[in-house]
Amino acid sequence: MTRALYTAAFKELFHLSWPVVGSRLGFMLMGLMDTLIVGHYSAAELGYHSLAWAPTSIFLVTSIGLLVGIQVKTAHFIGADEPHRIGPVFQRGMVYAIILGLFAAVVLFLAGPGLLHLAVKPDMADGASGPLLVFALSMPFYMIAVAGSEFLEGLGRTRPGLIFTWAGNVLNGVLLLLLVPGVITLPGIDSDGAMGAAISTLIARACVMVALIVYVLTLPGIAQYGLLKRHNPDPQGGREQRQIGYAAGASYFIEVAAFAGMTLFAGRISEEAVAVWAIVLNFASIVFMVPMGLAIGCSVLVGRAYGAGDMPGLARIGRVSFSAAAAFMMGVCLVVLIGSQGIAAGYTSDDALRSGVQAALLLSCLFFVPDGVQVVTAQALRARQDVVVAPVLHYIAYGFVMLPVGYWLALHVGQGVPGLIYAAALASWVSAILLQARFMWLDKKALTAMRAAPTE
Repeated sequence: MTRALYTAAFKELFHLSWPVVGSRLGFMLMGLMDTLIVGHYSAAELGYHSLAWAPTSIFLVTSIGLLVGIQVKTAHFIGADEPHRIGPVFQRGMVYAIILGLFAAVVLFLAGPGLLHLAVKPDMADGASGPLLVFALSMPFYMIAVAGSEFLEGLGRTRPGLIFTWAGNVLNGVLLLLLVPGVITLPGIDSDGAMGAAISTLIARACVMVALIVYVLTLPGIAQYGLLKRHNPDPQGGREQRQIGYAAGASYFIEVAAFAGMTLFAGRISEEAVAVWAIVLNFASIVFMVPMGLAIGCSVLVGRAYGAGDMPGLARIGRVSFSAAAAFMMGVCLVVLIGSQGIAAGYTSDDALRSGVQAALLLSCLFFVPDGVQVVTAQALRARQDVVVAPVLHYIAYGFVMLPVGYWLALHVGQGVPGLIYAAALASWVSAILLQARFMWLDKKALTAMRAAPTE
């Protein structure tokens, strides 16, 4: 019976997660296509693109976390059979997305170029500033698309996001092939190289946003939630939605800010170090989308179980999700061990750069497994309304461990990119171990409470 329950939990997790994995891979594929095409066009332009992407990624990933409350509370209200509370979740989420997108765009416009000039060499900052401003323009489109996608995921409708993001990638790929090598140019704009990649991303994100919002608002059966009607105030639901978002946003912020900081450390080493580190991060981000998709599926199922008061089901989904993430990332390590040379060749045609990328990819196997497990565990904690501990543990791992250790190893000891990877591995293991311990402790606490409860 127990085995059958775990098998059923895995099937349900897989059914929900694979479209989310595809959707998240679609979002990341834009970055991969940019990296591949710009990297083959020019190693210097790849460095500019990576430096422009680093500060924008802080806003992108943090805002995804801040909007996670849309998905979690939608799943909670589905599990609790309270559909009348779902419309306000969507409305609050869209307002948050618009505010976050505009705020990110303004801050990046005003502070982004100055930050680059403070952090890296002047010629590299000059090359990255233009693409950074274009990425800033795309922020509102991206945030609104994420909000729409997370709402659909909370409803258990995970396939539309997959379809629209991959359609956006087709558009992005066509534009990259035209703009990056200068096949076509835009009047009055230096639109090749990194700038061409940024313009392609801007257009693709805008189109994905429009498609997702139109789909949500015209979905059959969606009228029961009253997405556009006026609702009675729901202060408790709003407060819980914000708390979940704040906690996830704080966790995502420190993690992505720490990795962006490591990119700036690489910028103080050399242009080649920036390119190698950028490729490692890009590859890691792509494979990381599978655990991220599992985390979303886990979050929806844990959220439903939490809303329904099914603590044994909640614990079962958590364990199945953690095991699936670990197994996949072990498979990734095996692929890298076997095919690192081919992966490196796919990223760049520069012989010197390719050897550095191959070595760095092999070393990165040290952090793939714990990084995958920790993201699923953190999302499972949020879905069970445990919103404070995960960000605290993330700040310990990535803020107080990874950044100072990475700086010391890469710049003070002189290990370069390998020093950055060692620091990332240490932080990922610390995060995974502490988050797993927290989840298991909550399971034990819930089981003890169930046993102590009086039976009728």
